Amino acid sequence: MAVMIDSLWPLLQASFGFALAIVAVYLFTFFSDLWRNRSYIRRLQKAGKPTPPHSFLMGHLLEAKAASEELPRGAHSSYVTRRLGTKLGAEAFYFDPWPVASPFLVITDYRLANQVTSHEWTGGVKPPTLARWFAPISGRDGINLFTQNGASWKRDHEIFLPFFNNNNLDATLPAIIDEMLIFRDILRKKSQRKDTIIRLEPFTLSLMNDIIGRVIFNAELKNQTSGSHPLSKAMLRQLDLKFTENDVVESLGSFNPLRSFEIWNNGRLLDKQIRAQVERRAAAIRAAKSSDDQFDSSAMLDRVLADYFSQPGRQNSGSVVDSEFMTMLCAQLRLLFFAGYDSTSSTMISLCYLIWKHPAVLAKLRAEHDGVFGLNVEACPGKIVENPSILNSLTYTNAVIKEAMRLLPAAAGVRQGCKDLVLKGNDGTLYPTEDVTVHIHHLAMMRNPATWPRALEFLPERFLVGPEHELYPPKGAWRVFEIGTRNCTGQAFVMKELRAFLALVAREFDFQECYDEVYAGEKVDLTHVYNEKAFLIESGSAHPRGKFPCRISLSGYASARS
Repeated sequence: MAVMIDSLWPLLQASFGFALAIVAVYLFTFFSDLWRNRSYIRRLQKAGKPTPPHSFLMGHLLEAKAASEELPRGAHSSYVTRRLGTKLGAEAFYFDPWPVASPFLVITDYRLANQVTSHEWTGGVKPPTLARWFAPISGRDGINLFTQNGASWKRDHEIFLPFFNNNNLDATLPAIIDEMLIFRDILRKKSQRKDTIIRLEPFTLSLMNDIIGRVIFNAELKNQTSGSHPLSKAMLRQLDLKFTENDVVESLGSFNPLRSFEIWNNGRLLDKQIRAQVERRAAAIRAAKSSDDQFDSSAMLDRVLADYFSQPGRQNSGSVVDSEFMTMLCAQLRLLFFAGYDSTSSTMISLCYLIWKHPAVLAKLRAEHDGVFGLNVEACPGKIVENPSILNSLTYTNAVIKEAMRLLPAAAGVRQGCKDLVLKGNDGTLYPTEDVTVHIHHLAMMRNPATWPRALEFLPERFLVGPEHELYPPKGAWRVFEIGTRNCTGQAFVMKELRAFLALVAREFDFQECYDEVYAGEKVDLTHVYNEKAFLIESGSAHPRGKFPCRISLSGYASARS
């Protein structure tokens, strides 16, 4: 026994020394980063830049905690930073949440945002720290179209860009309408129990899940009718692991080893599901070519694979996708699945909440649909499929969507600052951006009364009036999809989906929000969330709270008009 211990002792010493070295490196890195970040903010404070009271140990985390305690439970972090900015009375301020994230310059004025997105370098660069946030969603260490920069982003962006051609987007509308008709039938069934309160958001999420299945994977996932498809189940599980609704702290899963393992393991299963879809569509493309059949598909994956197999050297490669391209595809498709369904569903809920709170807006919306589609509501879906460009005639509908997005934005904008970019505020204050993430605060910016007259009112007309009108928004003030080289590639697609959504539901249904009933036992102070019952919460993108409790009924409008 003693001989065995003697023989193992050098190994134990080496292992202990190795572990000690790892701990030492970790501690050195931690305290080095702590010193660097805290010292940077302290230098800005000494230079007179706006920043909340700062702790060298905790940064601004204590201030953020205090601000969050003034908000309803679960309120989105955008309200926290907006509250900090309100206390400072500044159009921009520096915020240090390290080690949760790197320091931010939070800006709440569109003129500062225009300086950011028009800058030659910063306007096109996402912060490297963003990849860590996206890693559980897309895999591949968070490298995806949202986080990539430079040549890597341009290469992958060009691969997927043809899908977003307007003619191709119009070609996806029959599939979109098919899924929306299923959604409409579900609402009809729910409306038969008009006294029952339901949560609408699970149904819009399933709708968008099925739409993404059709337009990205050319697959009928049937989440609305048959339960969760394995691909959807794996994706939703991945998002559940990344986000826990109403609990911002739970989003810090990277600090939990068990959570990290679950994310890795489920990500592996998700990649397996996506590879199966890729292989299925690759085989279909090859089968069509081998039989000289015309292969014509508007689905994103089909278009990407058809282009891939048409490149020199790959025409005779069978239906095999090389491992590097497959790894890229899995990451990008995971991202696009999330981006395509989550924020659009959130906006659908915002529309149902805001429009039916404003009867005058609803009346104008319905009147426009009568004028464009005719009085026969049943004929509307067919007219959209037959002539997709008819959606472009919905100018008031478009304004309604933009106004809902202004009041309840699903996301914000971020860019990486640099030494060459020093923002100049309206009062002449200079804001250096070197070594900070510039946070373009959509929620505060698009409710800023200095920019938006009657800022808290739901007024779609502000997007229909001319420059001479007081409601007319200045250039760059509405920036839901952001502006510049890194704006949202899918914005035209999203707007088509939302116009079609309203065309199918606005005249047939009524939605009565039931927040007061559902939360009757809770004392909730809405002062610092703009007195909005459906204030935004953390759940992937920002979502109206409570999954939108409401009663659904048939409006009677369609039958009365016809």
